[in-house]
Amino acid sequence: MAQSINRSISAQESNLQELSREDQCHLESRYECPICIYWLNEPVLTSCGHRFCRKCITSWLRKENACPVDNKPLSMESDIFPDNFTRREILQIKKPCPNATSGCLTNISPVEMDAHVLICEFRRRSTAISCYFARCGCNFSTTSQEALEAHVRNEMGFHLELLLETFVKSNGSSRDFRGLEAESHLWDAPTKANGSTTPNPDLMRAMYERIVVLEQKQQEHSVKMDKLREQLSKMCSQTEMQAKYSDGVIVWQIGQFQSKVKAMSANPNIMFYSGETFTSPHGYKFCARINISPKVRDFLGLHVHMMQSENDYHLDWPFNGRIRISMIHPENFSESQTDTIMSKPEILAFHRPTQEGVSPRGFGFLEYASIPDIERRGFIVRDTLTIKIQINIV
Repeated sequence: MAQSINRSISAQESNLQELSREDQCHLESRYECPICIYWLNEPVLTSCGHRFCRKCITSWLRKENACPVDNKPLSMESDIFPDNFTRREILQIKKPCPNATSGCLTNISPVEMDAHVLICEFRRRSTAISCYFARCGCNFSTTSQEALEAHVRNEMGFHLELLLETFVKSNGSSRDFRGLEAESHLWDAPTKANGSTTPNPDLMRAMYERIVVLEQKQQEHSVKMDKLREQLSKMCSQTEMQAKYSDGVIVWQIGQFQSKVKAMSANPNIMFYSGETFTSPHGYKFCARINISPKVRDFLGLHVHMMQSENDYHLDWPFNGRIRISMIHPENFSESQTDTIMSKPEILAFHRPTQEGVSPRGFGFLEYASIPDIERRGFIVRDTLTIKIQINIV
C-alpha cells in the first residue's frame, strides 16, 4: 500500500513538473531564482545585487556563507533584504490556468499557480497508463509515457521480485519455464499510447535472461570479495609477523617529507606515525611519531609511544629499557645523528597503556632536529627522511 501511495504521488509530481516547464518557457531572467531556476517566490535582494527566493537563499546560507552567484560573503542578518518591488511586479503578472482548455477561467500569478493547479476542479484528466507489470502486482500508473518508461528503468529490481513471486505462485518452482510462456495471458502488457503491444514471450525471455545475468554478476562479485578478503587477511598477518620478529627495530622511511612538513606547519594537530614493532614476539609493542615543535616552528619533534597488545598482561611494568634513535644519512653513514634515551619508571609514557591502540603519552624530543638543517646536510633524498629506532629491554 505504501508503495502504491508513493507511486501515485510521484505521478502527481510529474504532472506538476510538466506544467511548470510550460510556464517556465516564458520566464524572464530578472524574475528567475538562480537556485531553483523558477519564478521568484517571496523575492529578496542581497547586498551584492542578486535576487533569490527567500526559502532558497535561507536554505543555501545554512550550509554556505557566500553568494551562490559571485561567491561574495553573505550574512543572513545583515546582507539579505525583502524585494517588495519585484514581488509586486510578479504578482501583477497574470497567466491562465493550464486547465483553461478544460473550462477553468482563472488567471493567476505564476508563484500561485502550483497551489492552484492542485485544487483546480478542471484538472486535466488524461487516461492513466498502468505499469507493464500491473498484473504482477505493481500499482504504479501515470498519464505520461515518459514517466512510465522512467519508472520501468528505475524499478527493475522491484519488478524482478514481483515477476519471480508471480512465477512461483502461478506455476510452481519445478515447472519448465516454457510452460509459463504458453500461459501468455498472465503477462499481457497493456496497450501503449501508440497502439502497439509488447510481445509476451519476448518480455518473459528478456526478464529471464536479465535474472540470469544478475545472478552471474552476483556470483562473480562474491568470488572477488572472497579473494580480496583472503589477500587482506594475508597482508595483515604478514605485517603483524614482521612487527613481532623485528627485534624492536623500526626503520622508518618518511616519504613525501616536504608535503608532510607543510601539512604539520599549517595545522599543529596533524602528526604522522610510524609502523609498529615488538621488542620480541611476546614483548612490548611500540611505534614512533613526528610533529612540528610547538615552541620552535622549524624544528621537528620526535616521540616514541607504547601500544596496547595481547602481551601486556604478563609483562613487567613500567617498561625498563633503552631507546636508540638514529637519523640516517643516505650517502654517508658516518654523518648519521644518533641519540640514546633511557626509560624512567616515574614517566607515565612507560606505564602500561590503558586504552586500545597507541598510548596518548609519548617520550622523546620536543625539538629533535632543525628542518632547514637536515635539508642542508643532505638527510633528505628523493623527498624521504629515514629514521631508525632500536628498543632494548634492560
